[in-house]
Amino acid sequence: MSTPGTGRSGKGAPLQSALESLPNWLSLFRLLSSPAIAALLLIDAYGLRVVAAILFAVASITDYLDGYLARRMKVVSSLGVFMDLAADKILVSTVLIILTGTGAVPSWMAAVIVAREFIVAGLRSQAAAKGVSISASQLGKWKTAITLVALLLAVLALNHTLVLAGLWLTTAITIASALDYIASHWKVMFHP
Repeated sequence: MSTPGTGRSGKGAPLQSALESLPNWLSLFRLLSSPAIAALLLIDAYGLRVVAAILFAVASITDYLDGYLARRMKVVSSLGVFMDLAADKILVSTVLIILTGTGAVPSWMAAVIVAREFIVAGLRSQAAAKGVSISASQLGKWKTAITLVALLLAVLALNHTLVLAGLWLTTAITIASALDYIASHWKVMFHP
């Protein structure tokens, strides 16, 4: 008997099915970790900040891992893509909002970073409506990695100068990435 969508048969089907859903479970973990990280940061005790940082670091690693596993196992799905993108945006936005409220992140930087996410999401949505798929650019991937590292430093609050340098770099690459997406997909935006 074949497992639906896999074309595989045999005793390993339940295990195979569980493995194939692993990328979605990783995205769900990232999504559900966001409110937990927010709560830990709002309590504002150093020991809990470390726990929040560890949880944020693990959630950040799942951002890479879920996509890698889905592609490697050839189980990329529209649900998985949606969950991955939503989990990424919610994780970053939640941590940015909390850290802005605590004064660890300047509000204008948070606004620029979140605005870029809406611009790119809107561009992807418009492209999808026209039957065009927009994958993450290399600059967009670098933006994500740098943002996650900068936010991890901000969560840990170890060195204010290092945190600010990371946030400035994040903001600069965020702007560059937004301009890159717009320039690369100008026709999708303005042509029927």
